[in-house]
Amino acid sequence: MASTESTGFAARLRQRLRSFEPMYLAFLGLLALPSYVFDSLAFLELFEAFFLFFLWPFVGPLIDMVLRRRTDEEATEPTDWIDTGGGGTYAAWLLTLPLTLLNPLVLAQDAMQLLGTAVAFARHRGSFPDAGSYDQRVSYRLPFDGTWTVVNGSHDHDYSHSWLPVNQRYAYDFVITDADGRTSPERAGSDVDAYYCYDEPVVAPADGVVVDVFDDAFEAARGGGISHPLKRDIRGNYVVIQHAPDEYSCLAHLVPGSATVEAGDRVARGQRIGRCGHSGNSSEPHLHFQVQDHPDFELAAGLPVAFDDVAIEWPGVEAPVDDPRSHSSDGSDRPRSYVTAGQRVAHVDRDRNGGRPSRDSTVAPGVASEVDGPELVTTSSGRRPGIATLQGVSFGVCVGGVVTYFVSIVASWSVVAVLLGGGAALGAAARIGSPLRRGGGDERRSGSDSMGTVVGVGLIAAIVVWVGWAAPAVGFGLLALGALAFLTGFVGYVGLGEYDRLRLRESFHDHDGVRPV
Repeated sequence: MASTESTGFAARLRQRLRSFEPMYLAFLGLLALPSYVFDSLAFLELFEAFFLFFLWPFVGPLIDMVLRRRTDEEATEPTDWIDTGGGGTYAAWLLTLPLTLLNPLVLAQDAMQLLGTAVAFARHRGSFPDAGSYDQRVSYRLPFDGTWTVVNGSHDHDYSHSWLPVNQRYAYDFVITDADGRTSPERAGSDVDAYYCYDEPVVAPADGVVVDVFDDAFEAARGGGISHPLKRDIRGNYVVIQHAPDEYSCLAHLVPGSATVEAGDRVARGQRIGRCGHSGNSSEPHLHFQVQDHPDFELAAGLPVAFDDVAIEWPGVEAPVDDPRSHSSDGSDRPRSYVTAGQRVAHVDRDRNGGRPSRDSTVAPGVASEVDGPELVTTSSGRRPGIATLQGVSFGVCVGGVVTYFVSIVASWSVVAVLLGGGAALGAAARIGSPLRRGGGDERRSGSDSMGTVVGVGLIAAIVVWVGWAAPAVGFGLLALGALAFLTGFVGYVGLGEYDRLRLRESFHDHDGVRPV
């Protein structure tokens, strides 16, 4: 009897923790920022303790794993049937976590995601899009062929990819599993080639114009909780496509060098754009997919997306979620469904297979797909390299601010300056050597903002040297400089990003050549 009560308590606690959102409390830590600039507000440093809630994404999975063991392995959650490695995978991920946390590029991007939530909140006037009210403008298909498994993500809060930051609120992680729920054959090892989804084609979910491509990120050779320590972007290699004035899809963690498109290219629904990989923040090969309202990942609000022509099954416990199917303004009459973690899903090519799930219908690059309804996209100006470069400078200033703030706690200004200057030099060398590694590939697929990032970091290095020499006259130390540099860089990034978003919105034309209003 006691064992049954313990099992029931663990199951109930798992459900409560799933709906708990401690990241909201982490934002109270921002109240400590004025204390870094004004000595009279030193008492606000007490709010620094709330920053510890930012660790919840790392601690939460461990707590869930312990509670699951207390349920005697009884399946109580929709994803319990999926085997992604268990304790060994989590331990490997935890051991490599310090390398990720010491990466200033990742730290800066994570912080910008969180502050970007406030920007998106203001853009939507205090109310984020939700599945019940948002009317998507475009018909989206699943970004792959064959049967895949939703390992993470939902339109429902309790099963969301991550409710905060808001840019990933309606994101999905997809893998391929076998009949036993494994993502790779038993005893196959953790080499990336062993995973079922690795190197599988990824296709455009709808017609659109490519606005951003990064195809030069490193990828770890093994999964099992291990990701590459030298990340330049948490998405790894990715493609961002504009489908409507304020609808963009982001397909991330692609195999290095696998992108078949470049910024400015038009793509058709079902056209191959890359291959599923293990780059960026990835514990094992998978496809990260999301629809967002902004071309910039850090500033976006996630948009709920219902897929058309999708076959769904629940191999495990069915999640208690509603499916508020929507019909958008694109005129399509195809049936649509939201998908949720724990489901197996497959794209159904109704036109070619008479309603049967499609297995090998990937469209070759440059070939238009056959879909019902109007053609959605013909023209968009794409992103301007100048804007991307200036945003890179702003991001570099943010990175420099992060390094300055944290390193100055334990080291002198000269050490900070050397680290920043050395980092800028290494970044410049890597950027110059990138075309050589790629065999002379187009720089539009290597991130046009990377040299801007180098410039931004170098700029902060120069300011640190100046402040170090003239500290008494300046009147503030490196802690304040680091915080101010990050905030200044972020404000610049937001201003440039909003300008670019509005420009892309205005330049987008529908199939009749008429700019939407």
